[in-house]
Amino acid sequence: MVQVLLQIHNFWKQFSTREKRLILGVVVVCVLFAMNVIYRSTMGYINELENTMERLQQDLINYTHQLTLKQSVETEYAQVARQHSSKWTEAEIHDRLRQELYRLAQKYPPELNEEGIPIKTITSTGALVEIPSLQQGILRTTGKNYREYTLNVKLPPTDFTSMIMFLQRLQSSPQSLRIDNIDLRRHPLEEKVSADMDITRIITAGMTSEGITSSTVTNLSFDPVDWNCTGGTLTAQKDPQKSDFLVAESTHQTMEVSFVRSFHPGEKWILEIDLSTRAEAYLMLSSPDNVVFEGKETLKNDGKIYRYRLSMALPESKQERLRIRIPHIIVQGNGSKVFIYNGKLIKAG
Repeated sequence: MVQVLLQIHNFWKQFSTREKRLILGVVVVCVLFAMNVIYRSTMGYINELENTMERLQQDLINYTHQLTLKQSVETEYAQVARQHSSKWTEAEIHDRLRQELYRLAQKYPPELNEEGIPIKTITSTGALVEIPSLQQGILRTTGKNYREYTLNVKLPPTDFTSMIMFLQRLQSSPQSLRIDNIDLRRHPLEEKVSADMDITRIITAGMTSEGITSSTVTNLSFDPVDWNCTGGTLTAQKDPQKSDFLVAESTHQTMEVSFVRSFHPGEKWILEIDLSTRAEAYLMLSSPDNVVFEGKETLKNDGKIYRYRLSMALPESKQERLRIRIPHIIVQGNGSKVFIYNGKLIKAG
């Protein structure tokens, strides 16, 4: 080894100073060129991996979004189909339509149970529009497992805003209602309007056993009117790439956001909800009917969207229904925000 080094040293001494500098320059250039080639190849490979990861991540987001939309459509279909049955008699159809009209005529319509029947409420919220006694309607068979029941409704004079709101509720009713004819009238010296309309309900063959299973999944409403928010503001926003979501922003040191729903005693439900925040916030369950739930979950505050899951088992009670705040979100800090996505309730028993 020593002899080899001596030979190299003697060989190197043969060159002049200028030649040595030239050789060193060539070696440095070759090394730099090789390093540049390796660097460019490595960076190209890394960029390709990053592009692949971004594409796969976007595909995953799109697939998740499509799956969410599919579940939402199936749930909405199941909720509507559950309220239809070709086996109902004309009296049953009339009674259900009558209950739905009286429900929609209230200022704050009560919720529907799993069978599509309004939940009984102890206190009255007042009427949005007045509905007089309803006469018997006309039942028509338009095809196999497909019938229509038309009822004439005459509304006494009321303010125009309330009338429009009632008509909008009819169009969005889960009972598949249709307004066939409508006549709005106003006295020249009055601002109130009266209405004479024909409302038709479509009755189909009902739902399959698969639909019954799907109906145990209920999506949370993303209308801020259906939520309670104290110490802050709650607004709905739309994202072209995602479904609707809610933004809660605190205007005080502590903000509470909750969605209240009524359940039968003894039921078991699971809450799944996607939340995002950078604030100190907690997720929990509570009840205005003195049902005690233990513990709360601290939300991750890195601004990313996380899915949270809470289970609820209601105790037996003499009350017909128990009101539960599900979810109940507590946010600390003035100006803090919480984003609410894709909330749903799953019946577990």
